[in-house]
Amino acid sequence: MALVLGVKVGEVIDIADHWLTILSIDGRDTATVITDTGWKAAICSSRMTEILSDVWVSLEPNASRSRLRLLLDAPRHFPITRRADPPR
Repeated sequence: MALVLGVKVGEVIDIADHWLTILSIDGRDTATVITDTGWKAAICSSRMTEILSDVWVSLEPNASRSRLRLLLDAPRHFPITRRADPPR
């Protein structure tokens, strides 16, 4: 079962020993992400994309221009956490 997280541009998600960040929301069903390995990918709501070994990501359809819902599918033993926003 996939984990669904509401995210916005610039947020960082830690997945096991790696991270991923949302670079841009490119449309209602597409966004661009980058991982700590430097791999940049366009993700969409119509298919899952493997961003790390055994870690798949997709979007829920009809995202807003400022927030989207990220679907993550990874082995259950991989910790997945959202980094806290830095204090202002």
